[in-house]
Amino acid sequence: MIGKEESLAKLGFGIAVMFGAYWTYSIFIQGTLNITPMLKGMIGFVSLYGIGLFLFMSIIKTIPSVKMKARRISMNTFLKCFLLQFTAFTALLVMSIMVSKVTGNETNSNLIAITPYTVFESLILCPIVEELVFRKLFADKLLNYGEWLYIIASSFCFAIVHGVSIGLPQIAYTLILGLIWSYAVVITGNIIIPIILHSLSNLFGDIILQALRGISMELLGVYAACMVLLGVIGFTLLIRDRSKIVIDNRNELVDKDTLKEIFTNKGIVFCVVLTIAAIMLKNVI
Repeated sequence: MIGKEESLAKLGFGIAVMFGAYWTYSIFIQGTLNITPMLKGMIGFVSLYGIGLFLFMSIIKTIPSVKMKARRISMNTFLKCFLLQFTAFTALLVMSIMVSKVTGNETNSNLIAITPYTVFESLILCPIVEELVFRKLFADKLLNYGEWLYIIASSFCFAIVHGVSIGLPQIAYTLILGLIWSYAVVITGNIIIPIILHSLSNLFGDIILQALRGISMELLGVYAACMVLLGVIGFTLLIRDRSKIVIDNRNELVDKDTLKEIFTNKGIVFCVVLTIAAIMLKNVI
């Protein structure tokens, strides 16, 4: 019988192998292909969610699964989760400014062309597939060992691997989003809710931002200010209602033992090491 430590190790190792397949393509192969950016992106998607996902599923198939019971979420709770996504954006903005001040370099991402494919990928493909992997599969395999263990492990793995593609400052951003979406799974047992939240996050935090950057920087500034305001409201509501948040049948933050179990686990450590190696290779090649 596979226990908690080995289950977590297999998940961490599986994610590393899954994204390792994609990083191999994106770092060593993609730049050598003389094809359109859209085709390059489609090949990358297949390498990650075709080859990579197959390898991931093969690694974790021996871990026992637990069925989640779907429950309804109130509109009030859904709106709070939605607003907290803007809190994540606010944290990203603050971190980006701090990094810029320290390094003297701008941290703004390059302007990405908004095409039907990028919209479809950002609003439908990625939210569905990423939530099925990081929220649904992680929940099936880890919820039996504790809600905090699942929330932290799935959110951390989700955040750390994004450091290669979107940069180190955004790890905190994706970590906060992962915590929100994992918590949504815990309270609802329904993967549809985080998929919707993920899609909305990509719409407001990516698609609209990129579109406005191509139209007017002044308009972009106004929009960013509105997002920060919503983020402050979300954080204020979180502080006000923190006593209502119950995880593992208690209103307490994650305990030190759970954190130690996660961050000293050999599979999670391997995932971190491989991610750091990929970031270094990406900056060199």
